[in-house]
Amino acid sequence: MKVAVKYFAVLREVVGESSEELVFDSCHATVREVLEAVIRKHPELSTLVSGGLVLVIHRGSIIRELDHELDLCLEPTVDLIPPSAGGESSSETRILLEQAVDAEAFLRNLLSKLDPEAGAIALYFGVVKGEVESSKVEELKYEHHKEYTEKALEKISLEVSRIEGVKYVAIHHSIGTFKPGDIVFAVGVVSRGRKSAIAALQEVVERVKGEAAIWKIEVREDGAFWVIGDGKRIRTKL
Repeated sequence: MKVAVKYFAVLREVVGESSEELVFDSCHATVREVLEAVIRKHPELSTLVSGGLVLVIHRGSIIRELDHELDLCLEPTVDLIPPSAGGESSSETRILLEQAVDAEAFLRNLLSKLDPEAGAIALYFGVVKGEVESSKVEELKYEHHKEYTEKALEKISLEVSRIEGVKYVAIHHSIGTFKPGDIVFAVGVVSRGRKSAIAALQEVVERVKGEAAIWKIEVREDGAFWVIGDGKRIRTKL
């Protein structure tokens, strides 16, 4: 399939054009495979890629994990950008469609943000429960308001990342249908010390719960329920 690759800033100058089409064998390709395809076409980018100076944007988010799989049929456009002047962003948000959070990759990303001033990492993982109100949970379905949710998560992460002592904030949230045990919500904070890390983590979690326009349906052995507000359940028909 054909994928539109767009180049920005210095990458546009190195390549000599702002966009082109590359052909992939299937709808799915990892970030690594996309970058390898670009290097085959433009070997002059290899040094920048190997130095981590080429970032991939897909569906509005910077994807840093090389093994992350992109759905190119869902969005056949990939943007390649260099890091911003002054360094990388102090926050990251990501909506994961029909994909649970990869806890190991999430933690690796946080560890990569450590610098000599960082003294603490605080983590929160939200997991689908297997039982609620003595009833077995079969699955959990998450819905969101696409445009609003993405902007809300970005606003929360940026604002919290600017708190004194906080150095980096990451928020990942899954949307779709998930089974008990799946990790569907992750927040990570890198900070100078434990107090600011823990306080920032709690603020992010509570604000996402209240501001992000993400809803869930709990499918249990005794029926299906919308879960809204602070745990209020309303029976529904699927």
